[in-house]
Amino acid sequence: MKVSLRSKRFLTALLIALTLIASMIIVYFGSIPRTYDLNVGDTSLYDIVAPRAIVDETETERRAREAMTLVPSVMMRSEEKSAASLSAVSMFRSLVDERRAELYPLETANGTDVDPDNNDGPVRVPTRRPSESTIQLAASSLISALDQNLNIVIQSGDAEELMRIERGRLDSIFSILQTEASALVLKSLDSVSLQLELTESSERIAEQLSFNSSDKDMIVRFLSLLIDPNIEYNVEATENAKMAAYEQVLNNPVMVNRGSRIITAGEVVTEDVMAKLVALDLIDSDEVDWITIVGTVGLVLVVAVLAWLFFSRYNREIFDEPRHIIAVIITVLITLILSAYVSSYYSLAPPIYFSAVVVTAYFGFRSALVVSFLLVLLVSPMVGFAPAFPLIAMSGSLVAAINTRGISRQDNYAKIILATAISNFFLTVVIGLLEKETWALISTNVVQTVLSGVLSVIVAIGIMPLYEMIFNTVSPLRLIELSQPGHPLLKRLFVEAPGTSQHSLMVANLADAAAEAIGANSMIARTGAYYHDIGKLEAPMYFTENQQGENPHDHLPPLESAQIITQHPIDSLKIGKRYRLPMPILRIANEHHGSTRLRYFYHKATEEAEKRGQERPSDKPYRYTTPIPSTPESAVVMLADSTEAAMRSSGIVNIADSEKLIRSIFKEKIEQEQLRNSGLSFADIEIIIDAFLQVYAGHFHERVEYPEAELAAQ
Repeated sequence: MKVSLRSKRFLTALLIALTLIASMIIVYFGSIPRTYDLNVGDTSLYDIVAPRAIVDETETERRAREAMTLVPSVMMRSEEKSAASLSAVSMFRSLVDERRAELYPLETANGTDVDPDNNDGPVRVPTRRPSESTIQLAASSLISALDQNLNIVIQSGDAEELMRIERGRLDSIFSILQTEASALVLKSLDSVSLQLELTESSERIAEQLSFNSSDKDMIVRFLSLLIDPNIEYNVEATENAKMAAYEQVLNNPVMVNRGSRIITAGEVVTEDVMAKLVALDLIDSDEVDWITIVGTVGLVLVVAVLAWLFFSRYNREIFDEPRHIIAVIITVLITLILSAYVSSYYSLAPPIYFSAVVVTAYFGFRSALVVSFLLVLLVSPMVGFAPAFPLIAMSGSLVAAINTRGISRQDNYAKIILATAISNFFLTVVIGLLEKETWALISTNVVQTVLSGVLSVIVAIGIMPLYEMIFNTVSPLRLIELSQPGHPLLKRLFVEAPGTSQHSLMVANLADAAAEAIGANSMIARTGAYYHDIGKLEAPMYFTENQQGENPHDHLPPLESAQIITQHPIDSLKIGKRYRLPMPILRIANEHHGSTRLRYFYHKATEEAEKRGQERPSDKPYRYTTPIPSTPESAVVMLADSTEAAMRSSGIVNIADSEKLIRSIFKEKIEQEQLRNSGLSFADIEIIIDAFLQVYAGHFHERVEYPEAELAAQ
């Protein structure tokens, strides 16, 4: 037995290792796009589209350089130029004062003339005005000096006016000129902004010189000549701005989206097109794509770890039999192989729904959801990580699994097909509308997903009999078939052991109601109940329900009778295997008595021993030697079998007495530790008792009274 267990573990490990290798190969080759033998200058014979999204390096670089050229030169305020303008204003005043000093030698800066013979300070004396010819000569000298020193030319009228006006008026002009010049150079001025600022200065000067507009115009003319733009080109700032624009484009690159046409058949392959094809790995190359290999290996290993964590914790019985592992492996590999083929043409059509239906039928709803999720992870690289695929695949798988889980009749398979198709249809349309796709594209995607869902479910339903034949597994369809009265074993039971057949029907009703109430698989419980006593076909007349007269046990020693009775679960297992009943049904047939003791024959043996003066015999020969129930369904059938047998022999016909009897039976099973491996809780036990009472209430045509009803009646 130890060697057998070791062999099973070795076989399981080997199968898992081979599956991982096969999955890596399938995912890798399914993720690699078709390649083409093209060179720059060749004419393409194919319409080539992008299998995934990439950055268009050439176009991105072109746009980045274009953005650099569009960046204007950065101009910044120059202190030197600002100071030069103010210096020009000061020199302008100095040159004017120098020429006026020649004309008005007694003029002071505060507007008075001085008496050279008076030592007591300035005394106002009459100003001697020069002649017009002298003023004109001085004005010409000023114009020449300004041209030579400041490289500006003022109007002759302005020059003569400067030579002619009174000192106080001149000082006012220079004061305003200096103030406005100082205000202007504090700003960053180019030629355009300078003109705008001069306009504003003109308005301010007009407010100060409201009675002398000619002076305002003259000051503005002087400012326009003396004040130059004070900004200069900044090389460093300009380069930084250009690099910022370049980097901004690089950080928001031009994308070649998945499905975008790279080249059309008949077009010439340019360097730009070739760069895109190389980036997309669409050109034939002898190089090994190590990045994809490493990524594929990592993805498969992550999926394997997640699968191991789930099954080892929540569905560990899958490792008990190699055929269970093989069934899951074949389901996964079929899905991966079909997905690898389909995804190269239709990105939304991988048949994940196939695995959802098959795994739900054989291993349960929760296992199906986990397997579907893990398959979506493995298939995602094959479809270029299309964002709509996991949403549609998981929702469709969920709908398929929900409907597969609740199936109870053969015609319900149409419900699985329709539900999956409808789910895929609506979700595909909704996603298309949210992504603002065209109706043509939405229609194409709908056809993909609906056909994928329909065909996947049809193939899954069609392949179930093959699974059952090869792996002896159980599916809803197989359970429906086994439940039919025309099954050879049930026909034999009805003909050869009619009492046992009637007993099994009542046990099936009890087991079905109880299993459904606690959330167990009611179909397995009911079908298992039909076959739990088929071992009695080996000696039907040794069981009271089939006897119609003399009881053969009256002529047998208690030990021999016990051996005959305790043999029937073992015979049930043998006969079930001969008829290739699935493992869950065989388990129920083998476990429905557990290791309980035959009270009647043990009591009879004890009485005979006492009469002979012998010691009380050991109860071991009077116990069943089969395993105790290992699943909720098996435990439910055990309780239903014991309850039905006790009710039949006791002749009870009312609910109150029925409940007492049922509770005593359940208590005995618990005390004998028959339910410790079943997974049932004490809450489940109470639910099962209520379910049994409901069945017997219908049988007795009596209403079950609950405490709530009794309180309400009071």
